[in-house]
Amino acid sequence: MKRVFNVTEGPILKKMLMLALPILLTTLSQIAYNLTDIFWIGRVDEIGMVETNAVSAVGTVSYLTWFAFGFILIAKIGTSVKVSHAVGRKELQKVNVYAANGLLLAAILGFIFSGLTLIFQRQFLNIFNIDTPQIIEYALMYIPIIGGFIFIQFIVNGFIAVNEGLGQTKINLKILAVGFVFNMILDPILILGFRLGIQGAAIATVTAQTLTLIIFYLVYKKLNPTLKVFRLKNFNLVAMKEIIGIGIPVGIQSMFFTMISIYIARRVFAFGPNVVAGQRIGVQIEQLTWMISSGFQSAITVFVGQNFGAREYKRIKRSIWDISGILVPYALVISLLLLFIPETLLRIFIDDDLSVSYGIRYLQIISISQIPMIIEGIGAGFFNGIGKSYIPSVVGIFGNSLRIPFVIWLTKDLLEEGIWWSLNISTIFKALLIIIAFIYIISRLDDMKMNQVISKRRKAIAI
Repeated sequence: MKRVFNVTEGPILKKMLMLALPILLTTLSQIAYNLTDIFWIGRVDEIGMVETNAVSAVGTVSYLTWFAFGFILIAKIGTSVKVSHAVGRKELQKVNVYAANGLLLAAILGFIFSGLTLIFQRQFLNIFNIDTPQIIEYALMYIPIIGGFIFIQFIVNGFIAVNEGLGQTKINLKILAVGFVFNMILDPILILGFRLGIQGAAIATVTAQTLTLIIFYLVYKKLNPTLKVFRLKNFNLVAMKEIIGIGIPVGIQSMFFTMISIYIARRVFAFGPNVVAGQRIGVQIEQLTWMISSGFQSAITVFVGQNFGAREYKRIKRSIWDISGILVPYALVISLLLLFIPETLLRIFIDDDLSVSYGIRYLQIISISQIPMIIEGIGAGFFNGIGKSYIPSVVGIFGNSLRIPFVIWLTKDLLEEGIWWSLNISTIFKALLIIIAFIYIISRLDDMKMNQVISKRRKAIAI
């Protein structure tokens, strides 16, 4: 690898922010990209489509992409962590091995998922028990395009993972920014200009992702001309097992979370399309927290991963406290915005008064869980970085499972608002468990370093 950004030396917060800011800007671009889609889809009434049903259809299909992201994370997290560990240990040959196998795994999983999506698209929609035929009609316009080409998103995330492991988050930002801008330009042209509606939104997304993939590949080959990717002869069983071993707990957690979310979506649909539309717009606004949390989680994973590989445990501890001092106050600000100006935020994307009223209550209630959500993301980044991805995964699976009984219980009296409160309860519970696990593990890092020193001394004496 020609370019490595080493974060095992130098000012901790500065290096952390140099990693995090490109990811943060990428995340903000992703938020703008998603909100742009919703903005223009929310105006398809101008071409004869029903905007509420269109938003509901796209929102429903988004659960498919969320589920796919669980498979993406198997390759993405495993590759990022193993590459960062190899960088920290200065084992650059292993960097090449993990990079090649991570990309190969991402491509294989992507093509499998695309094929299954095309075969089972109707069965996927049947899960939601949608009783509005037009929502199903709109969704079937959207799924074949988004789902059929979703393998592109898998491979793009493979490249992102390799660059993150190397600490080269700026490269990711520059390339992804091109795709985001291209998509934002295409959206109004295809959705309203060519009157393609939600099909136009899907085509714009796939076209932008294809352009992004091409640029990633060209840049990657330029920086690493001797490394051949997507070739089965590069397959390394040991490296593949290590990547999957770290990535699969995170992937399973993500898929399990999506399945719980699908169950909740079914319950939301029972309250009508206006509730669905209000909640879906609310979720997009809530990205201001969970997308930022996800972005910083990636940076924390890389920073902790490289320093864990280099056995710089004091830097790991300090980095977690420093980044928490930035992210927790940020989450508090978002909580206050969701609580006090929800209507202003919602009106940017949708004009339907009834949908807005439901969205207001969603944002006001969910504002309580913004800080716990950030805490969970910080903890997940830490545990992924030290290779213990199973800890946040177990916490996430257990905590998210609580949503089902709470939804059943609370909706009896609170109706759809009972669903929003169940989300709060589970998120707070997960954050508490993450804090307990973090305190236990962080207190043992010094013991781990001492054991390594003793082991080295024993080997020296034996020699």
